[in-house]
Amino acid sequence: MGLSLTDTLRPKVTSIMKLCALHPYEVGMMVAISPQTLFVSQKKTEQALKYLASALSLDERDLGELILKAPRLLRQGLDTSLMKKIDLIAEALPSTTKDDSKRVAAEILRQNPALFDTSNSVLTERIERCVYAKKDVAQYLLPSQKGRKKLFQYPTREMGDPILMSSVETFDSLSKIYPDAASAAKEMGMKKLDIVKACKDGLPVDGHYFSSLIYPRVVKSKTPSTTTTNTARTVFVSMFCSGGIYPSDNLETTRGHSATGGFAIQIASEGIPDETRLLFEISNAANKCFGIRVPLGRERSGNKLLTVFPLVNPSRNRCDLFACASALRVLEAFLATKRNDMQLFYDIEVYTDSTYAWKFVRDQERLMSLGSCFTSQEMLSKLDATDGSASNIDIFHPLARSFSRLNGQEEPPQSKNHRPFYNSRINFCSSFDSKLQPSEIKTLHKLAKSAAMWQFNRERSFVPK
Repeated sequence: MGLSLTDTLRPKVTSIMKLCALHPYEVGMMVAISPQTLFVSQKKTEQALKYLASALSLDERDLGELILKAPRLLRQGLDTSLMKKIDLIAEALPSTTKDDSKRVAAEILRQNPALFDTSNSVLTERIERCVYAKKDVAQYLLPSQKGRKKLFQYPTREMGDPILMSSVETFDSLSKIYPDAASAAKEMGMKKLDIVKACKDGLPVDGHYFSSLIYPRVVKSKTPSTTTTNTARTVFVSMFCSGGIYPSDNLETTRGHSATGGFAIQIASEGIPDETRLLFEISNAANKCFGIRVPLGRERSGNKLLTVFPLVNPSRNRCDLFACASALRVLEAFLATKRNDMQLFYDIEVYTDSTYAWKFVRDQERLMSLGSCFTSQEMLSKLDATDGSASNIDIFHPLARSFSRLNGQEEPPQSKNHRPFYNSRINFCSSFDSKLQPSEIKTLHKLAKSAAMWQFNRERSFVPK
């Protein structure tokens, strides 16, 4: 808390995000495991990251994944530790040339970055023990898979397979830590005009995309566009969402035991010839909204999105309500790119499998009325104290606000950062009234719980391969 936000913390976090292609939430996870990293000077951190990228032949995202697996390595000295470890391993390898030895040593450290966290003396002892036992050093230093259960397999790309892209491939969230374009331009050494133009046109600046949220829009009129006609083609989209927590709420779980939550979203569409493109665009929108996405493995249909619920100790009910709110958040990010396309009208139904969430979202007129409340305190004055919605006002308020905007309702006078959408209609429905089979609803809920389990293990320094 004694470090300067402007001079130390924000530039350091920005530097790590840029060099490692990490989301702010991922940097937060890294700092939570190794908070001392924030005390290392920015210059030393950047030198270490650039050296690792060069020595191990890593691109930005691969470097980010290596840092997430072994965040403590940024506290190691460059000359005394990082370089030394590569030399120690290279010297112990029976390769013919020095370049070959370095290349094999780099491959070992790419696969087992935890070796960077060990001391030089411990690593030397391990190598000597291996040589004495006449074991293959390269094989001996690779990570052991004993006792590690793989919850998920990372997807493999094959030509023609629709696959959800990672957040790094589609969106750089550096701008999420800046309130406006001027602040981003000042601290990143860029021109404000370039960033504003990039936000407006959806183009990258210096290899980075900036959120449209920091683009200072000037809305001249709040009346719907007259270009929307009855000839607009309707695209029907169904979005199924489910929440889950781990460990589950039961009598066997110790009171006060920390829990994590997750939610799953599945998408189906009609009335559009290129469904793959639609799924791709909605996936991009989800990447903009959430920093952590659980790797699903190969999905034949490519229509499932899975993400992590980042709040601490959530209940199952909160996860279910959050899943509904997050579905609307994804839709807002998706439809923000379609504002000027009045030839398409998006008729969207959001399905929930939660009885708890359904009782809050089934009354569409009530949601529209509550969505006109600019503050949560204003909304609380309209809520019935007995219905339980006030207990989760932090989730319910943004849900109602998003719902009203997506249905074209005018924003409150105090609102400056949001505009209503005029080419969409959103309805909430119960999953049990949908075309989904009970087994499919159950599968989606299992995926949500799997996301919670994945995050639960991740927070305990378990990173699935």
